[in-house]
Amino acid sequence: MPAAYPAIGQSATILPDRGGARLELIFLAVVWAVTAALLWHGMSLQLWRDGTIGPGAYPVFALAGLLGLTTVLIGKALALRELRLYSPFQAGLQDDLRLRELADRMQSRLGVRIQVITQDGEGRFSALWKGIRAGTAGNALAVVSSDMTSLPNFHTAAFCQGRLEPVGGLFFDPDVLIVRPASEWQHPGDLWHKGTMVRLGFGHHVDIDHAIGRWLAAAHGLSFQPVYSDDIPALIGAIDAGEIDAAILSYSRARQAIATGQVRCIGILTEPGMQPPEAAEIPTFTDHGASVVSGHWAALMAPTGMPAEKKATLSAAFIDAAAELPPADKTDMSARLWRFPSHQEMTGIIEAQQLCYEGVGPRERIPDRLPAGKIVGLVVAIVGLAIFPIAMMQLGFVLSAFLYVASLTLLLWPRLTPAKAALSVAVAAFLSVGTYLLFSKVFSVALPTSGLLEGLLS
Repeated sequence: MPAAYPAIGQSATILPDRGGARLELIFLAVVWAVTAALLWHGMSLQLWRDGTIGPGAYPVFALAGLLGLTTVLIGKALALRELRLYSPFQAGLQDDLRLRELADRMQSRLGVRIQVITQDGEGRFSALWKGIRAGTAGNALAVVSSDMTSLPNFHTAAFCQGRLEPVGGLFFDPDVLIVRPASEWQHPGDLWHKGTMVRLGFGHHVDIDHAIGRWLAAAHGLSFQPVYSDDIPALIGAIDAGEIDAAILSYSRARQAIATGQVRCIGILTEPGMQPPEAAEIPTFTDHGASVVSGHWAALMAPTGMPAEKKATLSAAFIDAAAELPPADKTDMSARLWRFPSHQEMTGIIEAQQLCYEGVGPRERIPDRLPAGKIVGLVVAIVGLAIFPIAMMQLGFVLSAFLYVASLTLLLWPRLTPAKAALSVAVAAFLSVGTYLLFSKVFSVALPTSGLLEGLLS
């Protein structure tokens, strides 16, 4: 293994140290020891009486469950985990295959197995969110793509702020402004300097808030009549027919029409130096007074809380692995070219888009689900199991089980609503009554119950 990529156990290890957080392990070890001692003592109680379960079986059953749960948690904390990579690309297609090839080359340098977990479609948001949550432990990354229906363009960059930082870019496909060849427009400034209502096409569905139109209206007072279509040939045909004055769409989707002279590109929505090499001569919007970066990008992202040395190691492995990949076929006009922007370049793109987002509306952040929720749930589960046998002898099995399940589910909902509360209560009632009937009627096990419930359920 090259010296530049520290192995597991060294100071710059990619995965968490074996054993995880010490405080968590100490707490779990204490719980395990106390539970094991109580279980050993409980085995001396009367477990069987008069051909059925005795009173000592209930605390033994609860303690055995708690001991098993604690054992599983300790085992997970001690396990040496792999590095998971959550991907939004559709499995089996070009982007997915290229990402897997990149992951294979990275893992050979890091000495750590990288598992690519693919969730395409609207699962892309789930992949992004899982990457954030799992990555706080230091063992997961996420490929963030800015073409999600729920988080397009500027919105993706804004979502990443304070949550994710780029390890390296996969590609940046900037938006371009195209017109018909005979148009008198020569540069991006003509879009808002003509002083007339512009018939402007956008290469995406009307329901997707790509936000570039709103940004042009807010930042430069552009008045335009929008035409939305994700049918790019139809959109280019509308330009040729004079039905619209210009269109904004991604460079990869307009590249073939530009190369054949079907349309003319007069501007690229990015800052100088961010253009694709073959589009270096195209004037940028920044050159004409509009500081904007718009387009489709994808990047390998790490959680903001990941230690700097781990990010540096990942970034170095990413750069070397990307350099070894075979170059993309530039003659394939339908392909999106992976150019692997550096960490610095990708950071500049994302920060520029975050500034653009601030210009189109108020900042809306999705609240993070902190690990504190899991800690509270674990404490409630352990305390509930500990007092469950006592409560069961006083209140009966049905009521105790109902209160335990209902309390646990109500506490663990991330955003509790009346509908979710009603669902929690219904599920708790079904499980408690159903379990009681199953044991009493099917297995002939006499579970404790109150006098009222015994009359209702007998």
